[in-house]
Amino acid sequence: MTRLSLLIVLLLLSACATTFPRPEVESPSAEAKASGGQLFSRTFVAHGGANIEQLANVNVGITGKWKQLIRRIQPLVTDFKYRVDSQERLIISPPVYASQYQGPAGRKSVFRSADEVTVHYNGELSSDAQVLSSTALTADAFHLFLLGPLNLEKWRDQFVLLPQKKLNGTLHERIYLQREPGFGLSNVDEIVLWIDPETDLTTLVQITLEGHASTQGAHVEVEYLDYTTLQDFVFPSRFFERVNAPIAIDAHAWQLTGIDINRDYASDDLKGAQYLGEAAKPALPLQH
Repeated sequence: MTRLSLLIVLLLLSACATTFPRPEVESPSAEAKASGGQLFSRTFVAHGGANIEQLANVNVGITGKWKQLIRRIQPLVTDFKYRVDSQERLIISPPVYASQYQGPAGRKSVFRSADEVTVHYNGELSSDAQVLSSTALTADAFHLFLLGPLNLEKWRDQFVLLPQKKLNGTLHERIYLQREPGFGLSNVDEIVLWIDPETDLTTLVQITLEGHASTQGAHVEVEYLDYTTLQDFVFPSRFFERVNAPIAIDAHAWQLTGIDINRDYASDDLKGAQYLGEAAKPALPLQH
């Protein structure tokens, strides 16, 4: 695709972009039967939140594919030459995310805590500010995507009700959160959860992406296409990501290849170019 034809495509896709749903624009009816906080509590419990204190860490294997256009528009954020298959480790509290990605260019190792982000490419530590910024953003976003509402208990009383809206033919509840801090280097980002009223499971997550220069003003959604149950918890297991603004395009499809919980390791075991100890074992194969 030439630069001119790419520009024409982007202009057409920008006309399909949507506005992020916000309470000041979309107000629920006066007949609404539950508050935002009450709906969050329902989906939190549906995903196993009543037992959140028994969840120390989640360990997953992932495989996925980036769509061609998002690779061209956001090559650093997607980092598609590395981010194909991965072993990811999530500590619940205090939150830590780590990933060992593997792709055609080799291995990318990521560690992200509340006050630290490190990136190794094929064992070499990166000091590139743009790499660190984009990686902090994607790490924080994936921590949310993989845990769903289990990642958001801290803000449970701050959710605001939005009007119901259909998703795949089913009327869904929607709740809005202005999250502080945001994703990556952002002080504030916005989140909307779509909740299936029959199961109380979260089925779609929308977020803004203010934490990196090239994504400011953008927002995306991730739909949960399947789930897996592990002990007392329900985790999403198949995902589809779309960019909704500044253009509307499909971005990324991925799925779990493995998952297990509550291994015996600490955050220091995740910091280097390789995982250490119990963290190094691949996630147990996903049971279908």
